[in-house]
Amino acid sequence: MYIALMTTLLLLQAASADVRNTWPKEYAKKDAAAFAAEFEEPSRPLFRYRAAMAGLIGVRPGMKVGEVGAGSGYLARYIAGKVGPEGHVFANDLEPKMVEYMKARAAKEGLSNVTAVQGTATKTGFEAGSLEAIAAVYAVSFFDDREAMMKSISDSLKPGGLLLVVDIPSEQVNGRIVGIDADDVIALAAGAGLKRERENGVVPGHFALIFRKSAEVAEH
Repeated sequence: MYIALMTTLLLLQAASADVRNTWPKEYAKKDAAAFAAEFEEPSRPLFRYRAAMAGLIGVRPGMKVGEVGAGSGYLARYIAGKVGPEGHVFANDLEPKMVEYMKARAAKEGLSNVTAVQGTATKTGFEAGSLEAIAAVYAVSFFDDREAMMKSISDSLKPGGLLLVVDIPSEQVNGRIVGIDADDVIALAAGAGLKRERENGVVPGHFALIFRKSAEVAEH
């Protein structure tokens, strides 16, 4: 199932040179629960290595963490268990039915420290300067307006906050480029005031980049 899902995602992303976010067409085909089952397939590396990804941003009790493009919210729910009742996780997605799914799933599992947020193509929907860390897992390569979204992510972080980007290197599929190269992510982050700290290859087939927002608050 994992291979089938990856093939579908690559073909979707290759469908248009101008529109990177091809998820709406795919989401129209099935309900949210069906997608959650695919996203949370035990053999899928992004699901299997969620503990490792949380570790890359130093998740600890009491933290306020965000996730961009959270899908079914599997990583957000995992992080919620680590930040505990004194912490909070804000998980956004562009697809309304996935946002509703995350809300229902959190309520069902008694996770009062998870808030699902409706994002847009240019805004996270998170409060400015409110989060100590943000994760964007297989999301940046689908941003239609990468510069605007990266700026919004940076704006959502507290000074000194961390950003984790996990994605796949760019490749040609059906004559089009899908994914995004690590160097391009680094350039996007730098343009939004985020400095690369380190890189990790813990998730098979993916790169993981960790960035930090300057701890200095600019004077206006």
